[in-house]
Formats: sequence, structure tokens, C-alpha cells
Amino acid sequence: MSDLFRFRSMGCEVLVAGADDPQRRAIRRLFEERDARFSRFIPTSELCHVNRSAGRRVLVSPAFAEALYAALDACRQTDGVLDPTLGWALVSAGYDCDFEALAPSELPPGPAHPGRAGEVRTYGRLISAPPGVLLDLNGVVKAMAVDDGAELLSSGGWVSAGGDLAIASPTDIALPGGGAVRLERGALATSGSSRRRWVRDGIVQHHLIDARTGRPSTSPWEQVTVCGSTCLHADTGARAAFLLGRDGPDWLDDHGVPGRFIDRDGVVVMTRLWAEMTEGWPACT
Repeated sequence: MSDLFRFRSMGCEVLVAGADDPQRRAIRRLFEERDARFSRFIPTSELCHVNRSAGRRVLVSPAFAEALYAALDACRQTDGVLDPTLGWALVSAGYDCDFEALAPSELPPGPAHPGRAGEVRTYGRLISAPPGVLLDLNGVVKAMAVDDGAELLSSGGWVSAGGDLAIASPTDIALPGGGAVRLERGALATSGSSRRRWVRDGIVQHHLIDARTGRPSTSPWEQVTVCGSTCLHADTGARAAFLLGRDGPDWLDDHGVPGRFIDRDGVVVMTRLWAEMTEGWPACT
């Protein structure tokens, strides 16, 4: 397996193992193209164009439609817990520029902006979001990029970006808080509030927004790790389980998804399926 390849995209470090030079270039190009299309912070991105068109129908590219439909599917699968219309909530919390450029501010958070995914209308590639809605598709876009990047690996390896990881061959993976699992196939995603956080008016903010309140979630979890058949599937489960708070483990068990939780005191809680799959052999499949 070749040396680890690193680059930055989508506001995080991307790591690639097992890629030859053409595959490295292709994976980097894939991430850069997705970032250019879906970034909230690049005025020429298609996402910014769509957000400027709120209140009227707009024809989007096939790639944009695919990501939006994936985000709306995740919203339906989680009964609105994951909502792609929380862009203004992020801005109000202070996430109004690239994360690397965020600095503590004495300004208080702005007004709350609860989710409004139910008001988004789709007609194939024609979409319409109501006035006052700012789409944010970063969660699904990053997970989909990791999945697509791993598909480019012909001789094994893996792709990781900001807590999302998909493999092309069995891989031993370190877990948050200690320990490891052997992932035989599929993906792992970790979602939490410990890294992507900042301060406004002395109050810690983070990027995981409660769609009901339009404010950063008060979830008791520090990190949630989920195993899935794809990174998109795992990321959907990890973010939803985090936002569901103490109901997160039961929700994952009800949906047959293995997950591992760490609370703010460092206590580890495993779902029934995670415990079963890692008992005896540290493997997650």
C-alpha cells in the first residue's frame, strides 16, 4: 500500500491510503469539484446561486439534484431530525466563514432559524426553496465524496474526511476515546461537537443544529460513531443519533444500525448491535 496522501478540502483534512498517483489526483479533483459546487463560502458555487434564488424555481445540475435528494431522504428517514435548510441557523450561530477563519467574538448569536425542509419543493431538477431559507448540504456532500473517492481505489485502501471514512479493503480503525475495530467492508462515520466549535459572547457554539429550535444541539454526547454500508448511511445515522440525545442509542437499535457513543464525562455507551458485532472479535461489518 502506498504512503498516506493528505490534502485539505471542504474545511477539513482529507486522508487517502492505497492510491496510486492517478487515483490521488482523481480523488483530490473529486473533492475540489464538490467543494466548488456546494460551498456556502464560495460566492460562485452552485449552492450560493440556488440560495440567492430562494422564492423561485431554479434548474440545478444533476450533481446538485442528487445531493439535495439525498439530504431530503435523510430528513424523511430521521423524521426531520436532519434538515438541509439550516444554513441561516449556522450563520446565526456564527459559522459564517470557513471554519479555519472563525475566531471568538463578543457578538451574541443571532436569531434562531428552525428547519423548514417541508417547504422545499422539487420537480426533477427544478427546485424551489421558500424565501428566507438557506440550504446547507455539507453533511451529505462530504459523505458522498468519501464514498465516491473510495470507489476509485482499485487495490484496497481507504478515504477519510472530517470523521467520515469508507474502505476499499479490510482496515483496522482507531475509535474516539480509545480502542479500535476492524472494519471488513462499508464505512464508519463519527459526529460530535468536540472539534467544530467556536465562541460567541462567551457561549460555546457548534455546527450540529437542532432543527426544532434552530440552535446548536444540547445533546449530552461528545462523539457518536456509526457503522454503515456506505459513508452516507453511516453519517446519516451518526448525526441523527447525536441530535436525538439520550434517545439516540435506542433509535439506532430500532433501525438495526450499530453505534458507539461517548458522553461528556467520557463514558462509552454501545448499542446492542455494536456490542454484538464487536464481541470476541473487534470487527464491524
